[in-house]
Amino acid sequence: MRVVTDDHGEPWFVAADVCAVLDISDVKQAVERLDDDERGGCNVPTPGGVQTVRAVNEPGLYSLILTSRKPEAKRFKRWVTHEVLPAIRKTGRYEHAPQFAIPQTLPEALRLAADLAEQKQALEAELAVAQPKALALERISAADGSVCITNAAKDLGIQPKRLFAWLSENLWIYRRAGGSGWVAYQHRIQSGLLEHKVTTVEKSDGTAKMVEQVLVTPKGLARLAQVFSSAKEDA
Repeated sequence: MRVVTDDHGEPWFVAADVCAVLDISDVKQAVERLDDDERGGCNVPTPGGVQTVRAVNEPGLYSLILTSRKPEAKRFKRWVTHEVLPAIRKTGRYEHAPQFAIPQTLPEALRLAADLAEQKQALEAELAVAQPKALALERISAADGSVCITNAAKDLGIQPKRLFAWLSENLWIYRRAGGSGWVAYQHRIQSGLLEHKVTTVEKSDGTAKMVEQVLVTPKGLARLAQVFSSAKEDA
């Protein structure tokens, strides 16, 4: 960006360069909207020789920033209109953190906006990592002992059919040859993720049979909460 300093040491910014940064297409119209003391002309070298071009001073520069729709400029505008100006109206001055210097030039303003955007993205990334863990802790605290796979699916907010399929594909449960019920893999039981519950059921003829059921432990529910939370984020 071309900047010319006048006899008083004040910087003047070439309007065409400013508008290009701010995605303002009509330079003439943008400059004419400024107050008389915010606009002027300056001599700059061009391939055709020194020419007089439209220019804006620092107040004019900020006026153009406040009219730009570019994301970086909009963030800067929001900072000015929502923080700086209200503070000045209330207290007569703006107190800012030592590391948060008020931008004095357009490049500094856009750099500040970009830095703030990066900080926001970093916080969102940290939150994305923390959310599955928080959800897992919520599942543990809400779980009252081990639960059947169907109830585990409800806690996870997914269809039971999907959970059964995932547990089978990822070697948590299996069916014995010729059997219809699900059985937990031994290493999942040893890891404290699953357990078996054996229930005696009385039949209509007065006899009894043993029914074996796979249960998901609070630890297993926490692990599954992390898995399916991550899957939702990737979807």
